Amino acid sequence: MDEARLKRALDVLLAERQENLEPGSGTLLVAYRLRDMPTIPSSVPCHILRTTYDAEHPAHLLLDRRPRPDDIMVYAFLSKQRLDRVLMALAPSSSNFFQVLVDNLGQEQSGTTEISKVGEVDPIMLQDFFSLMVVTYAERREEWELVIDGLASAAIALASPAIRHHSGRRSPDELVALLLTEIAAHPESVTLQGLAERFSYNPTYLSGLLHEQCGRTFSQLVREQRMLRAHQLLTDTGLPVAKVAAMVGYEGTSNFHRLFRERFGETPTQVRAERGTSDATMMEARAHNDRLQEVDDDQG
Repeated sequence: MDEARLKRALDVLLAERQENLEPGSGTLLVAYRLRDMPTIPSSVPCHILRTTYDAEHPAHLLLDRRPRPDDIMVYAFLSKQRLDRVLMALAPSSSNFFQVLVDNLGQEQSGTTEISKVGEVDPIMLQDFFSLMVVTYAERREEWELVIDGLASAAIALASPAIRHHSGRRSPDELVALLLTEIAAHPESVTLQGLAERFSYNPTYLSGLLHEQCGRTFSQLVREQRMLRAHQLLTDTGLPVAKVAAMVGYEGTSNFHRLFRERFGETPTQVRAERGTSDATMMEARAHNDRLQEVDDDQG
């Protein structure tokens, strides 16, 4: 990590210091001198990562001395709802990483994951991940939140052996949150039997719980997520309709077309055509603006 670039990023965070910390549903990084540290809220459902930087040489870890008042503490507040979907898609069910996520999904205060003591985890690697998050957040280039999600996922996976595992059965609300996260992460392949085996529950119980809590069946919840993902793929990519259908879990296109039209009132082809019309309109407007600019330049 370039120390000069990291120092500039820390200066940006220090200048943005917020007196009233209220982490919302997005990503928030805050930095304070240790002498000015505020009270950090403990009841917000989010992942919290923190580290301390040497005020003079932030690229150096504080391994050989105690923190000083001028040193910089950085907190990263990361939305559980968004980040857990990324993490659940990465974690093998046999890993401690997965168990940590299962324990925390759907919870409030007791579910906040704070990684502050990394035990035997490589501190240099963890600090590198965190420093890249700091720089990414301070510079806020295109898609910066996606980059931070990836870095945070790597940091949490690296530190997961040091996070205490809380055993015990989950409440119905916690279990439903966990199931919905899995459905949203893998709508193309998720099955009720697979979820029952993964979380050690009876499939009939899970089916009844979802219907009771969400008012829809498991199949309806899966179908909704498939349709939403298909609509996004049709509007954001140029993939063939048959390819989109396969990507969201349908072997053929006839059933996919029927369900898509029931959900959106339009066929996949119509949605794709509307996207093409929108793109053409945007290109025409851009060309018109360019011509106006050329006229202004000539007159100037």
